[in-house]
Amino acid sequence: MTLTALSALVAQNISRSKKNFFMSGIGIVVGISTFVFFLGLGEGIKEVVLGRIFLVDQVEVVRKKFDTGLTQGEDLFGIAGSRQLDDSAVADFKALQGVRAVYPKMKFTFPTRGYGGEQLFGKEVWAEIIADGIEPALVADELAASSGFKDWEAPISCKADAGCPDGRTCDAGECKKLPCLYEEKTRLTSCPGESYCAADTDHCETPIPVIVSHHLLELYNGSLATALSSGNRKMPKISKQTILGFQLNVTLGKSFLGRAAKKGRYLTRRLKLVGFSDKAITVGVTMPLEYVRRLNARYSGEVAAERYHSIIIKVQEQTQVPQIIAAVKDLGFELAENTDNAERAAKIIKTVESVFALVSFIIVGIAAINISQMFFMIIYQRKREIGLLRALGANRGHIRAVILGEAAMIGVAGGALGCGVGYGASRLADWVANQLPRFPYKPDTFFAFPLWLWAAAISGAVLFCLIGAFFPANTAARQEPAAALTQ
Repeated sequence: MTLTALSALVAQNISRSKKNFFMSGIGIVVGISTFVFFLGLGEGIKEVVLGRIFLVDQVEVVRKKFDTGLTQGEDLFGIAGSRQLDDSAVADFKALQGVRAVYPKMKFTFPTRGYGGEQLFGKEVWAEIIADGIEPALVADELAASSGFKDWEAPISCKADAGCPDGRTCDAGECKKLPCLYEEKTRLTSCPGESYCAADTDHCETPIPVIVSHHLLELYNGSLATALSSGNRKMPKISKQTILGFQLNVTLGKSFLGRAAKKGRYLTRRLKLVGFSDKAITVGVTMPLEYVRRLNARYSGEVAAERYHSIIIKVQEQTQVPQIIAAVKDLGFELAENTDNAERAAKIIKTVESVFALVSFIIVGIAAINISQMFFMIIYQRKREIGLLRALGANRGHIRAVILGEAAMIGVAGGALGCGVGYGASRLADWVANQLPRFPYKPDTFFAFPLWLWAAAISGAVLFCLIGAFFPANTAARQEPAAALTQ
């Protein structure tokens, strides 16, 4: 029997028993739609939780803590066997198998305050500034090349002013800072473009580029804007487009809570927001690492400029994370809290997804039993027809192929319809969720449907239908032509 003839016979048989096939396919549709809905929900939550809140493609390492059972703190004297996070630790991490890149992070070790934002908020806002530094390469794939997230204080090569930022000029192949322009009439100083005149240097300075976390913007729009509003003055909700390029004045080495341990002249500088990244500090601002290193050396000493507060290890493959974690602990370090939380979140989501998938497969399994019963009934009704086919030359394989072909058609149709119902239910759920007030980390959609999910849904439907039809197909194939035609 050719494939064309087999397909025609399968289509003819399905057309003759539409009602039976439709009723038996309902269970497949319900099971597959449940499978698509809940696994799509799980993938969407995973995308938000593990892609935005926790990052599962990296491991963040900190110094081991000293735990007495009553208190917990940093292991300053190595009692717990911890090591310093310095350049030697970075070299050890780079040597580990499965590590793609290593990026150190360093926090401000001195107090800083910021002020400004009158154009954005309608009033000047003062606040403590929490900041850390990362290597620009860590976020190079997230920020545009024109964002300017780089160390402008480092020597910059140039050719005839090409490549020099505002406030600098090309001198002997290197960008040099311009002196502030003093105007006699107004007795004010000025600098070109976005550069500004720093009182301590009397030269034009380039704003320090900073990035902030998506979470910080979510936190502000979700609760802080309401909390900071008073009377008729409402704090505005902020979008990424409106705040990008925002500049803030900061006083380095001095804040409301105290002053830097190392006496020195306080500096007033400007920060410029150039982008958003999940790799930025959750509450605060993140700038290129070398800015933090120099400022820590100025206000806290050289030792503070050599020690990192954490190190991010980017892995080549997510499956290698467990062995890298074990190696990190063997080297005398431990995981940052967010990495531990990411592991727990991933396990919880995986467990929930497995439960939903099991429920879906149980529904589809019951449908497969129903399909099996239906085919036994159909075989009984077609006994003479099957006998006639055998008498005309059809072998057992042909009969088995016809029955299984009909089951596969039910699986494809039921699986496709189930996918459509599940996807439609997800759109309805998103519409209902959009009617709710906005809350932190609220995504545009709670669902994600990767290609493998559709393939798994339809393949699963076909597989269960074939399993359900397997025994009826064998029964039909074993029938002898003479017995089928005479009984």
